[in-house]
Amino acid sequence: MRETTLFWSEPRRRKSRKQKLREKGRRSYRKGEPFEKRACPFLARQGYKVTKSRVRSKRREEFDGLATDKRGHTFGVEVKATKQKVAPAVVRKLKKKVDKNKLLHGGIIVSKGARVDIELDASSRISPKRNSARSGVA
Repeated sequence: MRETTLFWSEPRRRKSRKQKLREKGRRSYRKGEPFEKRACPFLARQGYKVTKSRVRSKRREEFDGLATDKRGHTFGVEVKATKQKVAPAVVRKLKKKVDKNKLLHGGIIVSKGARVDIELDASSRISPKRNSARSGVA
């Protein structure tokens, strides 16, 4: 009698949807790291000091970094690795994160195309301020 051997040591199993999503999340997590490192010197030139990177708040919001300005105000930083214009959905998402986290004074989105500041004004509403100057994040 002849024994049959498989190419693999054991039969392949299909990955569940949960496993696929976990792998996708890891890939994007690793992909964003070099762009976040490049954004730090840019923010320093703009007058911010990056105090922490890759932060999760108690309410499970994730920020690419936390930056402090010269007045001591803390801002959430979101880094996008695209040259395209920052989508309004990204701005809305960051607004929600900043609103939930009462300790932040606003948010900053850094992308290759432009920088968008989201600051809290006196009425505690967030007003986006677009800076047309290129960010210098290559």
